[in-house]
Amino acid sequence: MPVLADFLFVFVLVVAASVAEHYWFWPSFRSEVAAGEPDARVRGYRRGIVAQWSFVIAASTIWTSHGRSLVELRLVAPDRWKLAVGGALVIAMLVLVWVQHRSITRLTEERRVAVGLKFGAVAFLLPHTLREHRWFLGLSITAGICEELLYRGYLTWFLSPWLGTAGAYLAVIALFGIGHAYQGRKGATRATLAGAVMAAIVLATGWLVPAMIIHALIDMSSGTAGFMLLRESRPENSLLRGAHGVEPLTG
Repeated sequence: MPVLADFLFVFVLVVAASVAEHYWFWPSFRSEVAAGEPDARVRGYRRGIVAQWSFVIAASTIWTSHGRSLVELRLVAPDRWKLAVGGALVIAMLVLVWVQHRSITRLTEERRVAVGLKFGAVAFLLPHTLREHRWFLGLSITAGICEELLYRGYLTWFLSPWLGTAGAYLAVIALFGIGHAYQGRKGATRATLAGAVMAAIVLATGWLVPAMIIHALIDMSSGTAGFMLLRESRPENSLLRGAHGVEPLTG
């Protein structure tokens, strides 16, 4: 059963962090990028990486200090058939990523500009230079590992005594979307859908690792697609003011 340290940690993770994201991190990140400050995106990616790993370290400290099992966090490999399901899902995701990137490389320059404009209001979030792209990949891997451990692992365990397993997963899906509300209604909706997909993967395999890998691949794919389409010398401000359309899925 959860103890006082768990309640305090969940409050900071779900409430305090969401408020900080909405009122400080996100507005600051947007304004720095819009102002053209050097390394604005890199600094934002770094802050995200540090914050998420800090939460994982805190959660791990609480977990181990109370002698809890890794089985409860779904970090122990399942039996063979569930292991095979997890492997198949990861392979399928890798194929989808390869198909997406291959299709982008075949676009004409004119078509790339048109597709790039569809990123609309989230273009500022995506990497535009090789250095930014490298840091975004680090952020994507971090999000895949940390968000799955914190949400589909720790937070689901925390809520299960009161809501049951199914109820805990549904609540975590909602909380995951709310935690991304700083990205606007579309961003929160996409995060909610992504959370539902990750929850389904964990339920199907009984293991967090496939969800971690797939989550990271989705984010890496979105960032790489954005980099491939936006890295050319195109006026970023016009993208920030431009048409709204298809947005990448980020975690």
